[in-house]
Amino acid sequence: MTDADPAQGANEEVRLGDSPSFWRFVPVADYQRPELPASGAVAYFWDGMKRRLGFSRSPSAGTTHDRDTLPPLPEERRKPLVPAIETGRAADALDTALHDWLTVRPADQPIRFVVEQPHAHPGLLPAWAVRHGAVLIDPPAPERILAGDLDWLDQWPREDGSSALWVLPRLAHCYLRHPEGLRLVRTLLACAEAGELGRGVIGCDSWAWAYLDHLWPLQQSAALTIQAFDGNRLARLLQAGITPPGQALGFCDARTGEEILRLPPDGTELHPDIRQLAAHSRGNPGIALAAWRRSLHSEPHEGAIQADDDNGKCDDGETVWFSAPRDEPVLDGAADDDVALLLHALLLHDGLPASLLPTLLPLTHDQCQATLLRLQREGLVEPIGPRWFVTASGYPSVRTLLASRSYLTDGF
Repeated sequence: MTDADPAQGANEEVRLGDSPSFWRFVPVADYQRPELPASGAVAYFWDGMKRRLGFSRSPSAGTTHDRDTLPPLPEERRKPLVPAIETGRAADALDTALHDWLTVRPADQPIRFVVEQPHAHPGLLPAWAVRHGAVLIDPPAPERILAGDLDWLDQWPREDGSSALWVLPRLAHCYLRHPEGLRLVRTLLACAEAGELGRGVIGCDSWAWAYLDHLWPLQQSAALTIQAFDGNRLARLLQAGITPPGQALGFCDARTGEEILRLPPDGTELHPDIRQLAAHSRGNPGIALAAWRRSLHSEPHEGAIQADDDNGKCDDGETVWFSAPRDEPVLDGAADDDVALLLHALLLHDGLPASLLPTLLPLTHDQCQATLLRLQREGLVEPIGPRWFVTASGYPSVRTLLASRSYLTDGF
C-alpha cells in the first residue's frame, strides 16, 4: 500500500494498520503539509483561542469527561505510550531516496542535502553515517567561525580512490549570523558543490536552510526532506511504536468518548482527532509526539460522566483519555522584542550556547540570561549540552509568533 496523500480530503475513508512504511524522503519542493479537517477547523481554532485567553472548554452534551477533571498520566504509564522515533526506519527511507546517488555516484552532484525540521528525526544522520561507514564531520568551534578560520576545511577527509563518503550532520553549526560569521560557510558550500571535498551528505536544519538560501545559491534539486506526516501516517507511527500493556488498549476522546486509536490495530477509519494532531504539528513527527505525550490522561478521581454505548468502544480493554493539553507552552502575542529576537536566533542556528547570544543580538549578557531563564520556566526553551534549544512542545507557539511578526521562517 502506498502512503496516503497528505492533502487528501477529510471525508475520504482511510483504514489504519495496513503498512509500517510511514517514513519517506522527498525533494524539498514536494513537501506537503497536512490540512486541518474541515469539520474540525472551527472547533480547533476556538480551542486554541480559549487556551491563549485562559478559558477552559466546557463539556458538551455527550461528553464523557470534562477534561479539567482528567489528571495527566503518571510518567511510568505515559512513557510506553509515546513512541520514540526510530532512526532505523528513517535511515531505511533515506537509503531508498539516495540509492541511485550512492550507486551511480554522478560527478555533477558530489553532495546531497538533507533538510531537517526541529525535533523531526534527531540522530538520523549520525546513525546513517555509521551504517555506511562514512566519516562524521564535527562542526568548527564558534571562535573559529567568527575568526573566519578556513584551516578547518584543510582537515577534511579527501577521497582516496576507494569510496570515501563523509557526513556533516549540522550545517547550522558552521555559521553565525554575524558580519564575521559567514565566510566559513560560504567557502564550505563553494568547495563542496565544486566537488573539492569529495562525496558527502550535508544535514541542515530547516530554519538555517531558509536563512542560508538568502546568502548562497543552494542546490534545491539536491535537497531531500522527510515527507510530512499526515493523519494516516501519524496513526501508523503511533501504532508501530507504542508498547502494548498486554491487553487491548483504546485511546478515547475525552469530549465525546469516541475511540480515536486502538491497539492492536483493527482497521478502523482514521479519526479526525489524529488529523488535527497532524495538522497542529505541520506534519513534523517529533512535534506531533510531544503534543501526543501531553494529551494523554488517566481516569478522573471524581466527576466522570458515563459514555453512551454508541459513543465508542472505550469499555473494551484498557482506556487512555486523549485531550488537548491545557499546559502546552503558549507565547503571548504581546511578547516583547527581546523574546522574539532570542527565539529566532536559537532557531536559525539550531540552538546556541548562552555565551554567544550577546555577540549575535543587541542584548546584554544579563538580558540574555534573564530571558532564557524566563522562557525555560515557561517550557519554551531548554538546555541540551552546551546549547539552548526551542522545546518540541513550545515550537508551534514560537513559530506562530515569529511568523505573525514577519520574521524569516522555514518553509515547512
